[in-house]
Amino acid sequence: MRSIFVSLLFFLGPVILMFILRHLGLLLHLWLAYRKEHREAENVIDVTPGKPHPPSRLFVVIAILAGFAFAWLAWYHIGEEPEGSRQYTPAQMDEHGKVIPGQLK
Repeated sequence: MRSIFVSLLFFLGPVILMFILRHLGLLLHLWLAYRKEHREAENVIDVTPGKPHPPSRLFVVIAILAGFAFAWLAWYHIGEEPEGSRQYTPAQMDEHGKVIPGQLK
């Protein structure tokens, strides 16, 4: 009877020991992952944008005045004649069949 207990102990002992060590390793791994997650959670920087602020009234007034100034300058210069008005002569062929390109004169 004693030999049966010794055989079972030496046969099942390492199996039970490896089972216990495997589960202790798993529990250690889970505990370290939990600690790492909570340590990282403490260092999280929130970069979510808040409610945007409306532009200041000074910026709006300057933008409107600049828009009116540029519109007036464009309207003023549309009707101007270019200095030294030039005439465009279209491309043509001379009497020998050569092409004379168009040009401004």
